[in-house]
Amino acid sequence: MKWGLLAAVMVLLVGCGSDILDDKSDLIVVNESPCDVTVFVDGQEVLSVEAGSDRAFSDIGYGRHVIEAVNYRGEVVVRRVVDLAPAEDFYLVVNNC
Repeated sequence: MKWGLLAAVMVLLVGCGSDILDDKSDLIVVNESPCDVTVFVDGQEVLSVEAGSDRAFSDIGYGRHVIEAVNYRGEVVVRRVVDLAPAEDFYLVVNNC
């Protein structure tokens, strides 16, 4: 009986994929604005996110980061300074442009 429970737990963990076991700090950008944005981490361009969509940047690394979303005119519309712990993800929500 105990082996059956263990097998069920293992199937559940495998079914959840790497999210449970992920030891990376990721950046998830949710762009709810009507404009496309470009996202910079510590001054480096990392991804573009279309209006009304979301994207992820894997393994941003832990520690302090400056995260900026910039519109097509080069204006910073969102700027956050974050201190991430190991395996901590950060969600950046862009509401306007």
